[in-house]
Amino acid sequence: MIWPPAQLGIEYEPVVEHGAGDPDLHLVRRRLEELDPHGDRFASVLRDTLDQLLDGRRRGRFDYRNLYKTEKTYMGTLVEINLQRAFDFNDGDVTDYSIADIDVDCKFSQRIGGWELGPEMLDQLCLVVRCSDRESSWRAGLVRASADALRETTNRDAKRRLNDLGMSQIQWLWPDHGRLAENLLLHLSPEVRDRIMTATGRTRRANPVQARVNQLFREVQGRIIRRSVLETVAHGADDPLKRARGNGGARDKLRPEGILVLGHQDNDPLVADALGLPRPRKGEFVAARVVQIDGPTASRPAAEISGRYYAVALPGDVAEEAPEVPRKPHASPSPSS
Repeated sequence: MIWPPAQLGIEYEPVVEHGAGDPDLHLVRRRLEELDPHGDRFASVLRDTLDQLLDGRRRGRFDYRNLYKTEKTYMGTLVEINLQRAFDFNDGDVTDYSIADIDVDCKFSQRIGGWELGPEMLDQLCLVVRCSDRESSWRAGLVRASADALRETTNRDAKRRLNDLGMSQIQWLWPDHGRLAENLLLHLSPEVRDRIMTATGRTRRANPVQARVNQLFREVQGRIIRRSVLETVAHGADDPLKRARGNGGARDKLRPEGILVLGHQDNDPLVADALGLPRPRKGEFVAARVVQIDGPTASRPAAEISGRYYAVALPGDVAEEAPEVPRKPHASPSPSS
């Protein structure tokens, strides 16, 4: 079978026994799975590396296509560095890493099969990595760069890619993962994204940074907003997270519109759980317009805040001011019953 069937756009996943025929590959794979049983850490490194390269906090960028050519070239180097830092890999003798006392070289490409291997990589074990922000996906695998696994043709740097046999020999790590945390701004509709990024506020004296953050929470509700997304929208601000909190941030600014802005501290995670919203982790937020109701039901979860019940507003609900969620853990959000 040709890898991948180009006419179908399918990635062929060969069925190969775990680490069969290559004891070193088996040991490296086992060590990686010990360090990261489900692949979550690996996926987080790739997400953070993309965000680092986009540099949204300073430049307001969210699309890989807007990077300079030299920046795109640097992506592979950043992946290598950040994986080594995250997993504390030792340096290899002739490769990037030493994992389980075995030399392993890291190769990154934006697409499956795009990894380029220099002559020095012949017969070395390679950790091949790919991720796509547009597809919100990633892959990582191990393969031995043996002579019969490489194409005969080379580029001007004498580097070769895996041939069909080499592609079929990749031992994919964490095959049930593959999900890259979504780049929210990239996947919003252009109209919604434009309203967020061009917001200037409702008065002539409004702060444009705060206006963009407020508009973000108006437009994106019921979904986790990661720190890097907020930093990108609030680019140019000294303290982007402050723009989401109280004391003049979006949490205060949007309460009159009925919108709750919940973070990871105090009662906020409990309120998010009770309302049926995703629970924010450190540096994350979730917003929702709420209305007061008599109490929770099986079909409409509610949070009890300061003695009153609130639920996520339905499209036809009249807007009303949202409650102030106490900053200390003494509110009693109630799940649906």
